[in-house]
Amino acid sequence: MKVLMHFTTSHSVFRLLSRAGTNPFTHTERIKKVSDFYNRFHRSQRHLYFIVSFFDLRAGTTSYSASNILFDEKTNIFKYSKVSLSTKNLICNELGLNGSNTYDNESFYRTLTIEGSETEFENNKKDSDLNKIKMKFFTWDELLDCKNILFEEINEKIFNKENILKIASTYSPSLNCTEDLMQKKYFDALKSIGFISKNGVNTSHTTLHGDIGEFLMHTMLSQFLSENSSEKYIYPKLVFKTSPKMPVYGNDGTIYLKDKNEIYYLEAKFYSNLNTAINKAVDSLSEHNEVTQEELNHRIELFRNIKTDNLNEVIEIDENVSENLVLFLIFDNYNEYDDILNVIKDNSKLNDLKANFNIVVFVLPILHKNDYLKLFNEKSKSVWDNLNA
Repeated sequence: MKVLMHFTTSHSVFRLLSRAGTNPFTHTERIKKVSDFYNRFHRSQRHLYFIVSFFDLRAGTTSYSASNILFDEKTNIFKYSKVSLSTKNLICNELGLNGSNTYDNESFYRTLTIEGSETEFENNKKDSDLNKIKMKFFTWDELLDCKNILFEEINEKIFNKENILKIASTYSPSLNCTEDLMQKKYFDALKSIGFISKNGVNTSHTTLHGDIGEFLMHTMLSQFLSENSSEKYIYPKLVFKTSPKMPVYGNDGTIYLKDKNEIYYLEAKFYSNLNTAINKAVDSLSEHNEVTQEELNHRIELFRNIKTDNLNEVIEIDENVSENLVLFLIFDNYNEYDDILNVIKDNSKLNDLKANFNIVVFVLPILHKNDYLKLFNEKSKSVWDNLNA
């Protein structure tokens, strides 16, 4: 990952470039350097960091600030958005910056390299009431200022070939597939679940909204659960899609943790309103609960081992298995943690369900549902064109 470093001995410059929030770059030379860096690397990496190294000539000490470079396409203005202290420290540690005098009179800007790939998601266990899947390198200020950052991250997850083949098809990596066959399986899976279409996707269709939610749920929950268990089995409902317009009935999915003897019944909802999403999810889970065990026993051999992706395994589930219900909620009417937590705590349907089941809630505040669906539509068309080129 490439990082743009700016060296300065001016405290006023350092103070300017260390401001909180999102601010426009000023000074012609600085804008040109940022523009050159952005144009060179923005297509290949999601995070474009701008590090300022300030050397205090009097004190003989060095201080650092870190921000993310953003480009506002509407105004053609480059901006910088300050990152969290933990992210700044992480970047500085990766770059080996230790407060020594790194200032060079002959070089005010340098492009440095952090080895390794960007980590896209991490689990932030803030408390036991509400688990959050959090994007690692972005602040809310950045996302609110430029929603497309979040939208593009989500689309990268949804249209990722490996994710598609794992979640939405019966692909097995143990088979020696040629690249052409892999591409065909990828294309067929995208068509089956309705993420691409010759005539374009209908983003007003609620079935598509549900499938987007289910796909994100499986992709992100598989990663979340993979931290604490060695034997995991996933049963994604999307694998049974035969028509993009027709939903597959039953629980949206099931994840079984063999070593912990725990099973998770999954329900994803994608609505603008958080309360509506909760109510719909609870209704669906209550409705499916009566037939869950019969459905599970009937298709038990179709579980996929998350680590190996082995299909058609016959696994034995203990009758004393601990059952958990999972709600994966996508909405756009809240983004503050406390607001979201209060809605969840106050929902009467969810509280009634808690009386009989262990509930795990995941939330994805999408900021603006319709704007996201527009970008999804554009991405869908682009993928279709690329696969048919």
